[in-house]
Amino acid sequence: MLSRSARMHLAAMRLIEMQCAALHTVSYIWGGYTLDIYQGRLLREHHDLDYLTMNLDGVKPHLARLFGQRGWLTKELSNGDLAIRSHEVKIQLGNIVEVGHHIRWTHAGPRGYFAFPRHWLQPEPVRFYGADVHVVEPELEYVIKEFRKLLNPDWEAREPDIIEQEQLRAMLQARGIDPESLCAQVVAWTLTPA
Repeated sequence: MLSRSARMHLAAMRLIEMQCAALHTVSYIWGGYTLDIYQGRLLREHHDLDYLTMNLDGVKPHLARLFGQRGWLTKELSNGDLAIRSHEVKIQLGNIVEVGHHIRWTHAGPRGYFAFPRHWLQPEPVRFYGADVHVVEPELEYVIKEFRKLLNPDWEAREPDIIEQEQLRAMLQARGIDPESLCAQVVAWTLTPA
């Protein structure tokens, strides 16, 4: 039996998929839920949902309006992300855009980006507890955990992060992918304060 929190998160995943489809865009789950989705089952309780949304900057006002009409609170964060909240669910959408064969994630707004290969985003949704959800590939999730300090200097690795990184490493190695080779496929840029 799923917890109330897990059921609320699954409902939120369905809603994100529906609202993004209505706006002809896609949001990809990254972070805590990714390993659960790869394994096809809930592995632990989660506190929020993290997404990368294709062309978020262009659809942000529309998403805010659509969620607002359903009683959700929305707020644009200082880095350009969109925070969406209800009483029980927290969602954060980050902006990604396609640049050639790469995806650029503007994780720090105009002050920084993280670019990675396009094929690190699952092209088709994955079935997870009756919901069709888009998710990042294990390669991207692993590299995000490797680069966490670059993405957010205040991001301290928690025990679940370390456990998930080891599980991702094993998953990649089982697929014949050298996890250490993945970092060479990304470009990270951050404007250093003067």
